[in-house]
Order: sequence, then structure tokens, then C-alpha cells
Amino acid sequence: MRLRLSISLIFIILAACTPLEDSVWEPDPLQDGVPVISVYVDDNAEIVNKDEYLNATITVTEPGKKMLSARGRIKGRGNFTWNYPKKPYKIKFDEKQTLFGFPDNRDWVLLADYCDKSLMRTAYMCELSDALDVPYKLRYRHVKLYLNKEFVGVYVLIDQVEKSSHRVDIEDDGFLIENDNYFYNEPLSFTTEVKHYPFSFKYPDPQDGEIVMGDDNYNYIVNYMNAFETFLYSDGFLAKDGYRDFVDLHSFAKWFLAAELTSTHDPNVFYVVPTRGAQLRMGPLWDAEYTLGVSHRGDPVGGWGTPEMTPDPHQEIWSRWKYFGRMFEDPFFIEAVCEEWEALKPRIPAMKAKLAEVAANLSTAQKDNFDKWQILDSYEGAGIICLGSWEAEVKYCADFFDERVRWMEGFLEDIRW
Repeated sequence: MRLRLSISLIFIILAACTPLEDSVWEPDPLQDGVPVISVYVDDNAEIVNKDEYLNATITVTEPGKKMLSARGRIKGRGNFTWNYPKKPYKIKFDEKQTLFGFPDNRDWVLLADYCDKSLMRTAYMCELSDALDVPYKLRYRHVKLYLNKEFVGVYVLIDQVEKSSHRVDIEDDGFLIENDNYFYNEPLSFTTEVKHYPFSFKYPDPQDGEIVMGDDNYNYIVNYMNAFETFLYSDGFLAKDGYRDFVDLHSFAKWFLAAELTSTHDPNVFYVVPTRGAQLRMGPLWDAEYTLGVSHRGDPVGGWGTPEMTPDPHQEIWSRWKYFGRMFEDPFFIEAVCEEWEALKPRIPAMKAKLAEVAANLSTAQKDNFDKWQILDSYEGAGIICLGSWEAEVKYCADFFDERVRWMEGFLEDIRW
């Protein structure tokens, strides 16, 4: 009996002293106010592509408090951004999780925002979308990300753009499509007949067999977008039964203001038809890395600017780009934009105060990010500014946005009258 007890005790001690390969490692509790997401990939595997999910344990920790530890999967994501040293990722929990009080979901995106040395541009876009009440707003939270025990930077955890009651809330017969410069990477796409814009599908999902070329869903949305463009660019587009029957003007107006105030140069745009027979909406806004004067296009459809350039805070972009170039010939649309602008203006001070809080919360964590990625003194991507410090980058964003607000006031006065 004593022998059995001794052997059992030895095994217990050995088990306690032997590290387990599948145990979950966590960083020390942090005091900088930024929560931590730790992803421990099974077998310490490296995330090397955007196509293959890897099984993992995902923990979320706020300073001094573990929020959750759950099983899930992770893979790379993004288009050109996947080529940067700091990679973006997508995580998928095995079961729905609520993170930071956001509605529960399985799918989340971790944006690297490598070229945004303020780490604030996604926050500007999300807060402005919220202030404007743009349809299908995205929730976000800055986090510190660890992969297999290695700190990889400050990231932005954000809702994935997908059909969901708490994300893009549309009916089962609705559509979520993207005017997509990377359409050739998608399993299914179409190109409109008038403007020759390429679109890919987010819902219905071609990967799940919910839509295939030539089926009823495919034919409906292709015909819808072709009819919309035909009416919009016809001689009688201002007629009572013209293009306005196809579009939610205030949705387009809100999206325009958010995109133009942030001076976004990203060409990819999401459109929504909430249900068959409904009007076309714009939203959500996505991809803020090339906003607020970090890049320049010259002509709206021209090429990127190159360093060193002086950003133009008075540049017209969206009023001449995509469908807006035509819609700004419509007094009804101009009036919708002006109405949304008047509704937004009194909300701007509160929005700026919130952004100041976000920046203050990042003031310590950003040091770790730029110790890892030493890019404050270099030009990155299409970036045409290089200010040498995080503080200068944050101030630049705030100043550029303030100048865009002043410019917008004058722009709308000119076109309205």
C-alpha cells in the first residue's frame, strides 16, 4: 500500500514539474489600460497564409483580469496588407464569444494598421461612422496581440463585415457586395455594364454555395446594379422614376461625409440591398489605413503620391469619384448631404473628446508597438508623411481632421448655392 502511494506521489510531482505542450501561456498582467489577446497555436505552428485556419487557444485579458479563454482558429487575412511585416489576422472561435461587451460572434478581425503610425485612423473612421449613424457601424477596440508567446504589436480588434443581426443586419434574401479591386481573388464576381465596376460577394456566400453564376440570386443583383447604373447615367436621371428609386439617398450622404472628412483613398466600397425590393445602401466603412493625409492620389482616379509630398487637406475626392460624381448633379442628393452635415456638426466635439481618450489610452502601449516595429522614422506603404514620433502622428491626424471639417463647410456652401 505504501509503495503504491509513493509511486502515485512521484507521478503527481513529475506531472506538476513537467511543462505541457498544449498549456496556455499568458503575458504578465499589464498596467497600460490596453487589453491583451494571446493566441497559442497548436504545436506552436506559424501562421503562413490566408487560406488555412490553424487550431488555437485564444485568451483575452484586461489588466489584472482574464476575460475568457476559449478554443478557436486563426489565419492571415487582407490583400496588400498581408505583404507587410506586421500581418493582419482573422480569428474564429469554436463557439460565439462576447468580447469587451460587443455582441457575441464567432468571427473577429485583427487589423495590423502597419502603415498608420498614429494607430488612430481606424478609430476616427469608426467614431465618425457612429456620429453620423452610418448604416452597419463597426465596433472596435485596441489590443496588444501575442502569437505563440511573442508580442507582435498593438492591433485593432474589429467586427468582421458579414451578414449578422449585430453587424450587417439584412434579410436572408438580401445582398452584401463589395466594389472590389481584388475581385480576381474571390470565388465569384461580376462587372457592371455601364461603369465596369467589379463586385464580389460577401452575402450570399459563394464559398458556401449560397450563390453561383447564373442562379436567381446572381441574376437579381447583377440586373439590379446594371439597372441602377443605367438610370443614374441616363439623360433623364433626375426624373421622378429615375435613379432615386434605387438608392437610399441619406445612406449615401452619410457614407460620403465619413469618407470625405477622413479623406480616405481606399477604393473598395461595400453596398447593401437589405432585402429584395429595397433600396441600395452604402456601408459599412472599412479600411482606414490610408486616411487623414497619410496618402495622396492627385486626381481621384489617379495613382498614389510618393514621398515626400505635402498632403492636401482641401482635396476633393469622393464628390468626383465612383457614383458620387453623378449624384452631386442632383439637388435632392446635395440637400440630403447638407441635412446630414447639419446633424453631424454638433456631435463633432463629443467625437473628438472620445478620440482624445482613445489616444491617451494608447500612450503607453504604443511604445511597445514601435519598439517592435521601428518605423517612426521611415516612410511605409503609400505613406507620404514621416514625423518621427507617435505623438506627432496623433496630432497630425487631429489637425488634418479639423482642417477637413473647415473645408467641408466651405465645400457644401459652394455646391448648395
